[in-house]
This record gives sequence, C-alpha cells and structure tokens, in this order.
Amino acid sequence: MPAISAPTVADPLVQRLFSMDALRGLALLLGVVLHSLMSLGTIPWVVTDVSRTPAADAIVGWIHMFRVPLFFALAGYFARSALARKGPRGFAADRGKRILLPLVVFWPVAVLPVIVVAIAFALTHPQLPAAPASDDPLAIATPGHLWFLWSLTQFYLVLLAVQWLIPRIVPLAVRERCSAGLGRAFTGPLAPLWAAVPFAVALWLQPTGIVGPATLRPELPASIAFGGAFWVGWCWGGAADALNRIRRHWLARLAVAAVLTIGCLVVGAPSASSWGASPAMLMATLVAYPVAAWLWVYGLVGVAVTYLHRESPVLRYLADASYWVYLTHLGWVCTLQLVMADLAWPWPLKFLVILGGSLAATLLTYQVLVRSTRIGRWLNGRTYPVRQRSERSAATGTAR
Repeated sequence: MPAISAPTVADPLVQRLFSMDALRGLALLLGVVLHSLMSLGTIPWVVTDVSRTPAADAIVGWIHMFRVPLFFALAGYFARSALARKGPRGFAADRGKRILLPLVVFWPVAVLPVIVVAIAFALTHPQLPAAPASDDPLAIATPGHLWFLWSLTQFYLVLLAVQWLIPRIVPLAVRERCSAGLGRAFTGPLAPLWAAVPFAVALWLQPTGIVGPATLRPELPASIAFGGAFWVGWCWGGAADALNRIRRHWLARLAVAAVLTIGCLVVGAPSASSWGASPAMLMATLVAYPVAAWLWVYGLVGVAVTYLHRESPVLRYLADASYWVYLTHLGWVCTLQLVMADLAWPWPLKFLVILGGSLAATLLTYQVLVRSTRIGRWLNGRTYPVRQRSERSAATGTAR
C-alpha cells in the first residue's frame, strides 16, 4: 500500500477524509451494537433480560473503552478544518444547526421513548433489577444518549473562546511552533501514551469508569477525558501528513491494545476506588485501561486510513445514515428489548434480533424520511434525490 500523501489534484482531499468519515459512521453504528447488548448483561439498564450473560458485559466494556474517545477525537479533527474553512461565525452557525438543534428537536423521538420503556418495564417486572432512578432534579430533562451532542456543543464553545483569545496574547510564530510540535507528538510513535494522559487523570477522579453525563450539568471527569480526546483530534490537524503518520504502526498498536484489554477485563478494571486498591488494580485502571483505549483509537484510525481511503457506495451510504441511526436507534432497541425480555431464547439470538430489527427500522426511516428530504440536508449537509438513480441509469443506457 503506497503512502497517502498530502492532497493534490491526483489525490483529492475528499478521498483522504472519506476514511475518517467512514470510521466516524462505523463508530456511530457500534453504538447500536453496544446498546443492543445492554439488556443481556449484568450492568443496570432500562430493561433486564432473563438471558443475561457476562459475555455481553465483556463486549460492552470493550466497545465502550474506545468508542467515545474515538468519536471526540474525530470531532476535533474535523472541527479544525471546518473552522479554517468557515471562520468563527460560520463554524458556530453550522455546529449550532447540525449539533445543538438536533439535540433539541429530536429529543422527543430519541429519548422520550426510552423513558416510556423504562417505566413500562418497571411496572411489569417489579421483581427484576433495573437502572436506579435518579434523585437529581435535572434528570427530568436528561439528554440520554444524545449527551454526546451536548458535550460536543460545550467543547465547540470553549474552542471558539480559545481561538478568539490566543491570537491576542500569543505571537503567531509561537502559535505555529506549538501547533506543529503538538501535531508531531500526537501523530508520532508514542502518540497513544500522550493521548492517554487526560483519560488517566479522569479515571483517577472517577475510577469506576468514565461515562457521559446523565444531565445537562457538565461533569469534570467526563469533560477531562472527552475534552482531552477532542483536543487530541484537533492536534492531529496540526501535523503535516497527519493521517499517514498515524497509520504507520496500526497493527502493532491493535495487538498491544488487545493484550491490555484482555488484562483489564480479567482483573475487572476499571472498577475499584483508586485509594486503597491493590497495585495491580491501580495499574490496570490508571495505566493499562487508558493506554489500551487510545491504542484502539490510533489503531482503528490507521486501519481506516489504510483500507477505507477509497469511497465505496455501501460505506458512503452507512456514513450518511449513521447520524440518523445514532439519533433514533435507542427507542427501537429498548422497545425490542422489552418485547423479548421474558423469552427463553439463547442470548446471541436475542442480540441478533434486537440489533437487526433496530438497524432495519432506522435505516428504513432514513431512506424514506431523511435521505432525499430537507432533514437529510439539515443533518448531513447534502441530499440524494430520489430520481438520482434513474437518471444515472438513463445516462448509462444513452452512453451505451
């Protein structure tokens, strides 16, 4: 595989960025996999299935380890180029339209059905454990799984404030040297170690694991871990040939990540208090877990840059649909989990039905309601006219 060089006429920027766009879409779809498994594990969830298994917890723990840091790193990477193209005002307007506004508009169809399912399960299954109710008054307006959009909005606001302040107090030459230096550091051989530092700090503050905030109130550990990931992605954009630098060690990084992940799963990290824990648990929680998470991130970016740099119709479709799937999938997932909770089926079969049914519902509604409508232009910045396929077929026939 030849090295992927800087954009030229022969190597368009769109091909380079398609790998990141495809990876972002696949990471969004992984959320459907993760949530489809939640009722089958032992972690408190909206629905508790009778066919629970520790295997579901292990898969959920593995996906959760890297998926959200990957999300925010890609968001930071894309934010840098978007801010340079659009300027502060255009960037703020675009992100308000495509990130903050969907959080508000789609909350009733994205989060409210999950609350209804939780109430229904609690009333019909009082003997089974369920996710504990929150006594926080802000929980009534929980962002649910859309917390990612809320946190991302906050990071954008911080970014705009910093971008306004820094040029007024730091000389241009110093800014350029710092940007280039950080770019090299966060795309070099030891980059996952530096990227893991904010995650380790967050785990020191919250050693049971970093999860998204359940309310609109920012939480310090999550802000440090995921804000740090956003910053890492931003720094990627400061290195010349950043994606090619990241991809060089992808296989070794994934191999080490797998070993560290297995070790963390075996000892149960992160789970214990950082104070008074055994040295092995402390090391696993504060070192092995964050390093493994970022080795997965860098390794997966390397795989995407190496193998997904050429646009394909299937990946393009999934990348376009992934935002809609992310917004609307959880209601479908929890509804199917409620329907299947008491069935004495093997858990892998239940998982496949829940996952397949949720993806079918969200992709069908995307095709009918979003892809060729104003909603698609709003969410993705582009639409695909219904007649596009027939026009291409007609053009092909004429050419023949």
